[in-house]
Amino acid sequence: MSLTLRAPSSDQNHTLGLCGTYDGWPDNDFHSAGGAVLEQLQDFISEWRSVGFSSDVNTTNIHTYCNCQADHLKPSLRSESSCSNHRLFNFLSFIPTLDVTAKYISSVELQKENKKPELTSGRSESSPHPDSLSYFFPEDYEFSVQPDGLPRWPTPAGLTQQQAQAQCERTVGNSSVAVGCRLLLAGSTISRAVAMCVADLQLKDEPSWLNATLPLLENECERKLVEERRRWEEHRDAASILRCPDLCNGNGQCSESGCVCFPGFGSHDCSELMDQIPEITKLRKEGLCNVRQEDCSTIQVYGHDFRDSSQLKCEFVKEKVLRLVCPCFPFITLIKLLNSGLECRLPLEDNQGPADTVTNQAVTRWQIKVSNDGYSYSNTKILTLYDGDCQICSLDTEIMCTLKEKTCIIGDLCYNEGESNPSNPCFTCRPDLSKNTWSKAEKNKPPLFQPPQIPLRSFQEESFTYQLQARDPEGSKVLFSLVSGPKGASLTSAGLLMWTATSEPTDTHTFQFTVTDACTAETLTSVSVHSCDCFNAASCITNVNSPAGSGEYVCVCPDGFTGRRCEVDVDDCKPNPCRLGRCVDRPNSFSCICPRGMMGKRSWASVCRYPCGQNMECSLPNTCTCREGYTGYNCHTAVCRPDCQNQGRCVKPDVCECPVGYSGPSCEEASCEPPCQHGGTCLARNLCTCAYGYVGPRCEIMVCSRHCENGGECVSPDVCRCKHGWYGPTCGSAQCNPVCMNGGSCMRPNVCACPTGFFGSQCQIAVCSPPCKNGGQCIRNNVCSCPEGYTGKRCQKSK
Repeated sequence: MSLTLRAPSSDQNHTLGLCGTYDGWPDNDFHSAGGAVLEQLQDFISEWRSVGFSSDVNTTNIHTYCNCQADHLKPSLRSESSCSNHRLFNFLSFIPTLDVTAKYISSVELQKENKKPELTSGRSESSPHPDSLSYFFPEDYEFSVQPDGLPRWPTPAGLTQQQAQAQCERTVGNSSVAVGCRLLLAGSTISRAVAMCVADLQLKDEPSWLNATLPLLENECERKLVEERRRWEEHRDAASILRCPDLCNGNGQCSESGCVCFPGFGSHDCSELMDQIPEITKLRKEGLCNVRQEDCSTIQVYGHDFRDSSQLKCEFVKEKVLRLVCPCFPFITLIKLLNSGLECRLPLEDNQGPADTVTNQAVTRWQIKVSNDGYSYSNTKILTLYDGDCQICSLDTEIMCTLKEKTCIIGDLCYNEGESNPSNPCFTCRPDLSKNTWSKAEKNKPPLFQPPQIPLRSFQEESFTYQLQARDPEGSKVLFSLVSGPKGASLTSAGLLMWTATSEPTDTHTFQFTVTDACTAETLTSVSVHSCDCFNAASCITNVNSPAGSGEYVCVCPDGFTGRRCEVDVDDCKPNPCRLGRCVDRPNSFSCICPRGMMGKRSWASVCRYPCGQNMECSLPNTCTCREGYTGYNCHTAVCRPDCQNQGRCVKPDVCECPVGYSGPSCEEASCEPPCQHGGTCLARNLCTCAYGYVGPRCEIMVCSRHCENGGECVSPDVCRCKHGWYGPTCGSAQCNPVCMNGGSCMRPNVCACPTGFFGSQCQIAVCSPPCKNGGQCIRNNVCSCPEGYTGKRCQKSK
């Protein structure tokens, strides 16, 4: 790299380090980053080897430059320009600007984040970035062996000092810039450039470094030409040489802004052919890649005449392999220019993700071509991707792939022996029976029923529901089917048992059903549901503290009975309502047997001297007791039978005051606001139990047990409304109109996947390879219909 930095004159004698002392003497420029003087060349190289270039500009100290216009360089200007009186000035450049810094930044994708750097002049220059960008060259960090002392002659490649001197004098000393600028360049300058060329060859031992010092001569010539601005007319040849190296190599015209190349040529000196068609000589590993062991997302392409341009691209076309139905249209992919060739990224297939994802695709072949301009393409090379788990591919005259033992290729995908069909576990790869089709699995265990964890109970008129559970050992989907059960019972294929209980209490009901897996293996089993066992005509209601459908219940006892099952008769003779008589208890009532001489429901009427209080009555002489329906020390507590439920308050005998959300004589009726939807039942305040197929706080959400696919919408329990172009219970089947022909399969709405030998939107076009000749028509796969006068498999023979 020839690095030229131009600084204003105010920096004279104020620079150190890699840029030198800037005092006009190039031999004292070896300094460390800290400013210490370095004596040895190798110490200077080691000091600056891995240092990035960056700038830290203090904007407050930036000088204002005088930009001299083009007329200051013309010979007709007799008096000294006022521009030259300024101590700081910036002359226009003869050499057309080439921003190599921006080109490097683009290659590492930094240009988006940083402003484009400005470059003064010089065809091989590089400059510090104004926004403190640090350049990073990876090769500077690679391990390298330091030379043992100074380089010696001859070089390891056998180059002698005399040969190097002769080559450098011929290349540098006789170069167009040296000849054209000889009047401006001192002999010592050209001699020093030749000496630098010889040193480069000795150090690098590489002929490509012969031209490395030419930019130095160009910059020096330009500097002298600017200084000699009054005599600019005398040096027109030097100006042309700077603007147009080698006079554009005869492939263009020289202008004030540089070479204007003729069509078909490019670069700053018109030396590059721009319309040359590239050529591919080979692919990495001869175009063979095992997706199980290698990263096959990119492929390295080697060849000639690859041009670094925005139009450089790779084209991929998939070949048909075995029975593969491929789109067979070209993919244009990203490309990366390497020193040894190109790196092309494989296409994204079917929008399913990057091609480097390991799949079990048996064999995929891609035709690869390269274009410099997007119009003219190179020759074609074949890339073969194969699955090493089931394929052995070798390279002879062409790539040949054979199937391994104990593997199958089904639908052009690779499977190992015993591997199940991804969509149907009832079928597996059994190479002993077939290597190209699925075979029925040998051993398939029936589903396992999982009995309920709690006893199942129901009560009269209850809408009983319970979700049965089963699993298949092989992991396939299971289906339930009811064999026998009470009248009105039903069982969905997903295992939801539903029944309205109508039997008398104490009965036990048995539901017998089968559970079948995808491979038709079946298990016959049953569950029992016991009826509610409340006594004394008690009512059964669902226990709101238990899950819906669990069969758990509570007994609501009639008046006069209590207990968990209403099995206890309440003693209505406590406290004794018959006073002096004998009380006889009856269901929710009593009767009095009066002593001799007394009569009445409660033996007699008593008289009290003082009036009894509120809710009291005179039951014995001068004795007040609570009226019926009240209790407590002052008879202030009303009694409700049955008791008020759900935190209701008894305010009068048998009169309940219910809290918000409940109603009924005993506050036993819950209310939900808003009300439960779709047949849901309000169990407690604002708590709904939902009918099958609905969920949500108010049973407002419909649920499909089977997922609606391809954008289908669940419109009622287990009913999907399909989008246009799809049909089926789960909207999983596509519609093609018109239908696919010749055995084609409808893959997506109006998209057919064609079998081998056919193509077209409806697979209506047959393919013959090689094609039919002499006007023959291809009527089906590799079958030609010949016109009159021709015969043969391809109509290639005349009668």
